[in-house]
Parts: sequence; C-alpha cells; structure tokens
Amino acid sequence: MKKYAKNFKGYLDSLASRMPSPGGGSVVALASCLGISLIGKAMIFSSLKPERFKRDLKKLHALRKKIYPYIDKDAIIFAAILKTKGKKRLSLIRKSEKIILDTAKASIFLFSLAKRAESGIKNSIISDFHIGCNLIKVSLSGCIANLEANKRIFKRENPWIKTFKAALKQWERF
Repeated sequence: MKKYAKNFKGYLDSLASRMPSPGGGSVVALASCLGISLIGKAMIFSSLKPERFKRDLKKLHALRKKIYPYIDKDAIIFAAILKTKGKKRLSLIRKSEKIILDTAKASIFLFSLAKRAESGIKNSIISDFHIGCNLIKVSLSGCIANLEANKRIFKRENPWIKTFKAALKQWERF
C-alpha cells in the first residue's frame, strides 16, 4: 500500500503556517475533490451493473478534473491579490470568486446526484458515501464563507450567496 500522508505533509505544513496561502479557498477545493472521490468510490463498489452509474461516474470524474487545479490556483491568485492594487486586483478577485462559484455550483450538482444514487449504494460502503456527502457540505459551506468574507473585505456583493445558502439548507436535510 502506498503511503499518502507523505504527499500531504507539505500542503498541511503550508496551510498551518503564517503564509497567506493556501487557505480556505484551497481547502474548499480539496474537500470537494475528496467528497467527489468518495461518492464515486461508493458508486463503483455498489454497482454490479457498471452502466447503472456509468454516466454519473463520468460527470464526477469531469467535476473532479475541473476542481482539482483550484487547490493550487486559489492559493496563487490569493497571494497575487495581496500584492496588487487597482484594476489588476479587481480582476484577480473576480478570478478567485469564479473558483468559489464553480466549486459551489458543483456542490449543488453533487447534491442532486447523491440523492439519486443513495438508494443504490451498498450498506458495506454507505459510510464512505456519507463521508463524501459531508465533505461536499463542508465545501459548499466554505464557499459561502469565502463569498461572505469577500463581501466584507472587498465590498463585493454576490447574488449567489442566497442561492448557495438555500441549497445548503436542503443538503442539511439529506
């Protein structure tokens, strides 16, 4: 078996340091990718007929492929935001918010996918499925927190906050 902790050590050390990034946006992307992976694993182990989840697994793979680079990209953009002013800073803030919006929208999609898939998940792997779902909840909650922080720090109103909060409320009932 591979040793995975060694690969995460540098990330965790940076996360726990006084450096401004990586931070919450990077962790939101990581939580999303972890959740997607666990939900996918549960679907793979649950299906005697691979075609049952085939389309959803492709969607999960595409989402993870899209969000995975955000783990580093968010940290890079945030570090640049702290060093710039004016129009360039505003452009970077928009890029940062796009990462958060993409991740939050993916969370909402994952909520509907998980609801559809849950009845087909085997009891032997249902805990991994629920852990994956909880990671997606954490990701969506983190996206909301980041957008609210941007609202306070950068004086940027975001109309998606209400939508994401409503989705999180529905997700809590799941």
